[in-house]
Amino acid sequence: MGFGANSAVKVIARMLQEYRKEHEEENIEAKIEELSKARTKKPNPSNSGIIVKGIDNCLVKLSKCCNPLPGDEIVGYITKGRGVSVHRKDCKNVNDLISEESRMIDVEWYNENKSSYQAEIQVNSNDRAGLLMDVLREIGTTKAKILGVNTKTTKEKIAILDITLEVENLEELNKAQKAIEKVNSVYEVRRKK
Repeated sequence: MGFGANSAVKVIARMLQEYRKEHEEENIEAKIEELSKARTKKPNPSNSGIIVKGIDNCLVKLSKCCNPLPGDEIVGYITKGRGVSVHRKDCKNVNDLISEESRMIDVEWYNENKSSYQAEIQVNSNDRAGLLMDVLREIGTTKAKILGVNTKTTKEKIAILDITLEVENLEELNKAQKAIEKVNSVYEVRRKK
């Protein structure tokens, strides 16, 4: 085999012949087939926690326009040279992409490993003293981590708080939103798209 006189296929065939002589009662092919069926292929998720159906080891990017989270219904779009872009199904940009149906691909969340994702919410409230402190305190009662806060107040004394959170899934984001809704003067908490 080392000198090229015998191929690897010939060697394996000869080994199978010898094995069959010793183990005539066992059906080798049936055993190999049984073992191959028993071995289930474990999905290989991307770094972003997404499984692209039918493809392993491809570049996957979560779209910034809708910031999908585990628990959201998602779709994949094959970009030109930048891998697969993942959007929420209700993203405004998906309607434009659906016209190119051949570039859409099935994707799903990989739930075995925990990852953190960014989500942006907007809080609308009547402005008052201590509002920001109360909102931040309520977020602190949840598992969500605060990454950034931007606030402004309109002439009509409406406070608009844009908050960037780090969460593991949609359920955590919903808990944070419900906690913020409890704050006095807050009348709307919504996820930014």
